[in-house]
Amino acid sequence: MGIAVEDIVNLPLLEGASIVTAKDRVSERIVEWVSVIENPVENFVRDNEFVLSTGIGCYGDPLKLLKFVEDVYNSGASVLAIATGRHVFSIPAEIIQYAEERGFIIMEIPWEIRFADIVHEIMSCLIDLRQGQADRPKDVQQQLIQMILEGKSIGQLAELIEGELEVAVLIFDEKGRCAAGSANTDRIESLKDGETDKSIEIRDSHHPMHARARKVDDEEGQLIHFTIKSNGVYKGDYYLLCEADRELSLQELAIAEQGVAAAALWFSRDNAVMEAESRMQNEFLLSLAMGHQMSADHIDAHAEFFRYDLSLPYDCIVGRPENLERLHLENPSYEKPALERIHTFIKDGMLYAAENVHRRLLYAYKNAEIIIYLETSNGTAADTANQFLDLVERRFSHLLPEVVFSWGIGRQKDGVWEFANSFTKAKAALDMGRNQMGIGKRTYFDETQMNRLLLNLAITKDVQQITSSIVAPLVEYDDQKGMDLIHTFSVYRNNCGNVSQTARKLNLHRQSLLYRLRKIETLTGRSIADPDHSFLLELSIRVWKTGVQNMEEHLDSILERNKPAADGYH
Repeated sequence: MGIAVEDIVNLPLLEGASIVTAKDRVSERIVEWVSVIENPVENFVRDNEFVLSTGIGCYGDPLKLLKFVEDVYNSGASVLAIATGRHVFSIPAEIIQYAEERGFIIMEIPWEIRFADIVHEIMSCLIDLRQGQADRPKDVQQQLIQMILEGKSIGQLAELIEGELEVAVLIFDEKGRCAAGSANTDRIESLKDGETDKSIEIRDSHHPMHARARKVDDEEGQLIHFTIKSNGVYKGDYYLLCEADRELSLQELAIAEQGVAAAALWFSRDNAVMEAESRMQNEFLLSLAMGHQMSADHIDAHAEFFRYDLSLPYDCIVGRPENLERLHLENPSYEKPALERIHTFIKDGMLYAAENVHRRLLYAYKNAEIIIYLETSNGTAADTANQFLDLVERRFSHLLPEVVFSWGIGRQKDGVWEFANSFTKAKAALDMGRNQMGIGKRTYFDETQMNRLLLNLAITKDVQQITSSIVAPLVEYDDQKGMDLIHTFSVYRNNCGNVSQTARKLNLHRQSLLYRLRKIETLTGRSIADPDHSFLLELSIRVWKTGVQNMEEHLDSILERNKPAADGYH
């Protein structure tokens, strides 16, 4: 996905530039990126790149400049734009001949035009293009899914892809029978015969979707072949028949991939409907957990459709499988479900455990975290959650023996309107447990009075703002200087403000400790000698240590806002 060189040449900024070679290629060649480079080229240039250069490394040496042009061309760049007037005064004839013979575009750019302005203009065009096209594969995906749910034929699915890509499609089922598409069957068969010997994997284009696609071509056309699979099971073949000189963009290949996925769904209609329902369930439960605005009628309708009884009391449990990806990277032979199926696998284990404890379970996931609402009853919340998690971990100890799970459990509440509050507490408990005790632990929001107090404070927006304004300067200073002011203050408070004891505990000279304490006062604008200030400092640090609050999100703005106050404190 890129823009034509012709469109770049017509930018007002480049009005003084000129095309030196391959003028007939400017409408064909596309640009996907822009860079500034001098000798040596090595592997710093990639396909379809707009390369800017001053030629400084080739000053006064035409042979060196020719070698530079050769390297840029061999790297697959679309254009080499040379700023003339300082290091290169004109393009030598032998370089023009070399580029013309190969259809390689060389531009001359006046020295006065800044490279930064050119990069900005081209990148702005690329960003606008990508933003305008980024949602198209998703739109096509939604259309295809909707057509499947409406019972449309696989032929209608193929017609949609053909219309989007303006290519002929042919779909075969797992028994090799033609199922849909308008491509000439004989033509497909003739190209298929050469696939084993002549086909190439499209993954050479560095696009992740192409790993499953192969291409066969001859003088008259090209055939792109996808294997249709559902849950890892072969379901058929999907072919695109294109003209010989047609090069599908990454965007078009992404749309083709959506067609392949839709064919897999159509061939497994029952499974497709179940997967679509599972996604809708996940989105609905996430909306409840995140507290999204929804009307009571909307909630009731979805609850009825998914057969949820939202009037029951539920414990919210948030879990995190800590090391799945690390284990896979460290040992590629480690057997585990594919990443895109891992949550389905985990969900089955959760449902099994819930069935064994005779409780209803609502399940969702977001990024690396599992969100569970487990039916409970008054007075037995902890026992129910522990019994359930014992079963889950026992099951996964056999199926995923090296995976470690961390859990945060929120308190049980009645009714749908408490789902978001319960999730917030469970998530806070998970973050605090991982931060204070490490991974692989279970942390209850109400586990201790102190934890309950700190977690309730940590999830309050006003408290978060106060905590950020006080602790953020200390965090930044500790990162920069490695002085560990936060730990220093905590030890000082633990020793009841006794400087001598604190210095011995920290193995510091007394004057070094006093310097650190003064630095804490300067950075926070609070006096350690003032009981209220000292209490506020300790409370803010303890709330921050729960790990619930992401200090990085507030660091820059808080420091900038509080700089005058900090500098003005004495």
